[in-house]
Amino acid sequence: VGQLVEWLGSAPRPFCQSRLMLLLSGARAASLGAAAASALSAALLRWGAGFVEVRSPEHAAEYTAQCAAAVATSRKRRVPSRFKVPGVRCQSLPQNPDDRLRITWVSQLMQIPGVSEEVAKAVAGRHPTPAALLEAVAAAASGGESVDAAVADAFLADLEYPIRGKKGTRRLGPVVSRRIFALFHPGVLPEHVLV
Repeated sequence: VGQLVEWLGSAPRPFCQSRLMLLLSGARAASLGAAAASALSAALLRWGAGFVEVRSPEHAAEYTAQCAAAVATSRKRRVPSRFKVPGVRCQSLPQNPDDRLRITWVSQLMQIPGVSEEVAKAVAGRHPTPAALLEAVAAAASGGESVDAAVADAFLADLEYPIRGKKGTRRLGPVVSRRIFALFHPGVLPEHVLV
């Protein structure tokens, strides 16, 4: 992978600003295996290579066509305004350079439907890193392949967050708890859409 990335990025090549994206196909997701997940993570961190797991050659063709269409229309489309970047949306977080990981984590949590800045800060207070949240979800799921609705509803439902502009607090509730749990559950399918 490293040699391919270096070759693509070398100066005379027409793809010097491109990013390597590999499609992995199989009956079972490759990232579920410890050795494969480690190799994929190393390639991502070391060379910036991205990976997409597909079910079949047809799914790979659909994904490739979708990517090509997105690239073709990208010059005409405006950047979507719904992405919540920390500078705009994380208004009450201190912009301390030493606290960038927390700001990024809160910003990532705010991408989940129904998660405001206050909710994201409360979740980040209980689970300070993505790894901590992944471990908590895995422990609560107790090895189940699918998302158990009762466990998902109760996972963060009791978490209290402050109401902006008031002195009271509000509980997170089962709906947003279920969304967060489903997003970080190890058995969730890649095409699962949060509603």
